[in-house]
Amino acid sequence: MSTRHMTGMPATRTLRRTLGALAASGAASFALAQDVGVTATEILLGEVQPMSGPASLIGKAGAAGSKLAIAEINAAGGINGRKLRAVYEDDGYVPARSVSAVKKLIDSDKVFGLTGTTGSSHMVAMLPAIEEAKIPTIVHMAPNPAVVTPRRPNVFMIGPDYDYAGYVPIRYMAEKMNKKGAKFGILYQDDDFGKALLSGYQKAVKEYGLSSVAEISFKRGAKDFSAEVLTLKEKGVNAIYLGTLTTESASIMSELRRLDMDATLATLWAGQLPAAVKLAAPSGYQYLIPDYYASNYDPAGVALMASAKKYLSADDYANFNRYTVSGYVGTMVFAEGVRRCGANVTRACVIAQLDKLKDYKVGGLSGPVSFDNPKGQAVMPIKLFQTDPQSGTVKSLTDFIAY
Repeated sequence: MSTRHMTGMPATRTLRRTLGALAASGAASFALAQDVGVTATEILLGEVQPMSGPASLIGKAGAAGSKLAIAEINAAGGINGRKLRAVYEDDGYVPARSVSAVKKLIDSDKVFGLTGTTGSSHMVAMLPAIEEAKIPTIVHMAPNPAVVTPRRPNVFMIGPDYDYAGYVPIRYMAEKMNKKGAKFGILYQDDDFGKALLSGYQKAVKEYGLSSVAEISFKRGAKDFSAEVLTLKEKGVNAIYLGTLTTESASIMSELRRLDMDATLATLWAGQLPAAVKLAAPSGYQYLIPDYYASNYDPAGVALMASAKKYLSADDYANFNRYTVSGYVGTMVFAEGVRRCGANVTRACVIAQLDKLKDYKVGGLSGPVSFDNPKGQAVMPIKLFQTDPQSGTVKSLTDFIAY
């Protein structure tokens, strides 16, 4: 018996060691098992941006913001030992290309999450593929109610609906600029984007009992606004909301000045782009701009530009504008969801962490970001700016205010 015991001991020890090693190996393998787009050293992100075509100014800036956030995070050691890397797809601001681009990112590139999602109608076109893949997605460039209505558990949106962009400056004109007796008018694009702006404009008109004498739609891509502006003049409009993008706003202001119209003007957030301010400057109008992101001239914007000069290429730095802030904030918010998952990073975990995000601060670049609501939408407070055409800059008229 003693001999059997003695000869059996090494075998028993060996078996125990083997089982222990297998268990440890299995535990390590389990701990290292990650979701698609995640390795032991890297997390792969994807973006669809309009980096060519009519909205390239926006897309290149958004991508630059993402690159800046990733560079800062990686320079600080990454997230729990992993570095971030991103793949950027250009959709040319064409919805069909947006769908192809997002499918490539999901099916071929095998990205873990999406941190940039192009324009409003383009995002809606991509939603079926995004929902099917259950891929965590941050929408920060073009907030559209259709993105979060109905609620899509893996999709999170930063920014208020576009109707706020139409509401806030009209309210300011009525409350602070003594325009309650003015004749109001709006030009807006004939799509969901434009209709949302019209809705906000109409809300302010109704709330303050204003006189709206002209509500004029135009086709997307229009370049000649002479007929529309002539109608505004004939109706005596002297307080105007421009539901337009950068080049369109400048064209309209030029036509307004040609007809010698003395009017108080406002547009939406794209109006604070440096290129937009420069294009509109010859008209001399000091137009109002609501935005939920800081300007390049706010302290937070100045600090971000200093970081951009350090980390971005000359080309990316040259594209810096409010959409750079948007891309930066969106990527930082996504990274926070990843950070809260610790070592075991999965799509399900990041979605769950983003769903609980509350009052996440981004250094004064915007108000705090919260997704802990039924829509998963961070309805941000809005700051109102005004342009100075002589210096080509914008100044803050208010702080960030929740409406």
